[in-house]
Amino acid sequence: MIIEQELTNLGLTKEESKVYLSILELGGSFVSAIARRAGVNRSTCYHTLDNLVKKGLVSSYQKGKVLHFTAEDPNRFMQMAEERVEKTKDLIPQLISLSNTLAFKPKIRFYEGIEGIKSIFEDILTTKEEVLGYTSIKDVGKLIPDYFKRYCHKKVKNGIKTRYITPATEEGVDMIDEYYPKKYDPNLLEVLMVNPKEFNFQNEIAIYGNKVAIISLNPDELIGLIIESKTFSDSMKSFFDLAWLGATAFVAR
Repeated sequence: MIIEQELTNLGLTKEESKVYLSILELGGSFVSAIARRAGVNRSTCYHTLDNLVKKGLVSSYQKGKVLHFTAEDPNRFMQMAEERVEKTKDLIPQLISLSNTLAFKPKIRFYEGIEGIKSIFEDILTTKEEVLGYTSIKDVGKLIPDYFKRYCHKKVKNGIKTRYITPATEEGVDMIDEYYPKKYDPNLLEVLMVNPKEFNFQNEIAIYGNKVAIISLNPDELIGLIIESKTFSDSMKSFFDLAWLGATAFVAR
């Protein structure tokens, strides 16, 4: 019976649904008649009726020496649903608070393929903070040339400052000129180029906000991940600043 199944979806047990519908169909009656109509035994019916009374769906009254039961307004189901929604609203903040107090759990998301790599770059564009990175501009430009140009333009448009440490190559220098807008605030981009023989980066590591993205720039290994962890990103920022200072001794001339 479809309506019986719908009542179970609203939180009633199978027996409660049967008994409730029987009371509606009978217009209210005594236990024996309700039990026969619902197809349940008398003792089960008593127990079920007691539960329905507690839920506010059924009420009882004395008729002579016999106890009768009648169904309350079906709109009571709507009231019950609204009560559950309000209780849920009160519970959610408590659950979130409890979750935040549990042991530290960094979030790690994995990506594959060109589209996955682009998704990581799109996430970088959402930051409001400076982006720090180790990369090979030449390899990024070769891997996703059209997208990388749009990415660079979006970064400038969003006012995102970037500091890169990258191997020094003529192609890399040319790509900066090609992919960045012709006129942009020079304060938005600082690139420190190091000797490619000593520092041949094959991945991009981008540190932004409380996230660290690691992207393979090898076309045969199109994978990447984003680690969301404030402690990890703070440590990586410190390592980058140390590398930035130390790399001045290795700047390609």
